Amino acid sequence: EAERHKALGFLISGVDRLTRVVNQLLTLARVEPRLGQRATAQVDLAQVVTDTLAELTPWILDRGLEPSLDIGEGDHHLAIDAGALTIALQNLVSNAVEHSPPGGRITVLLRRLEKRFELIVEDEGPGIEAAELSRVFERFYSRNSPNGAGLGLSIVATIIDRLGGRVHLENRVSGGLAATLSLPLA
Repeated sequence: EAERHKALGFLISGVDRLTRVVNQLLTLARVEPRLGQRATAQVDLAQVVTDTLAELTPWILDRGLEPSLDIGEGDHHLAIDAGALTIALQNLVSNAVEHSPPGGRITVLLRRLEKRFELIVEDEGPGIEAAELSRVFERFYSRNSPNGAGLGLSIVATIIDRLGGRVHLENRVSGGLAATLSLPLA
């Protein structure tokens, strides 16, 4: 009975991982070819970020983490594909949750600078070794994460590149990782 229960656990874990991989591949297949063709609309980035984090908050709380949102002053309107940006933000928050210790905080910040917006997702996890920072955007590259398929950050990079922005990862001095999406105002 114990071995059967253990085997069932492995089977469920494998099916869950396969489901995540298939969902990420489907997301990539839906988003990638249409990014250059999708119509952009003037949206309030603050609202997009707030709605996305609100949707993810129950899951974040269930994982024993605390979500935090900090939106800077000013006008946050930008002509952009809000659906694609939402997918990128969901992937960044999901990565932050997966790599954060219990009791940690996931912080999402939105800032308007002179020529761009910065959308930052910070976690309190172990960060990423400097040698791996450039590789994590490669498709199917996973840092030995049992839950990772190596597609999440690749999807983020594809979306942000097609939106005319940049994505940058940086280990935080206080611990954890900061993922910054820079989106030009023009």
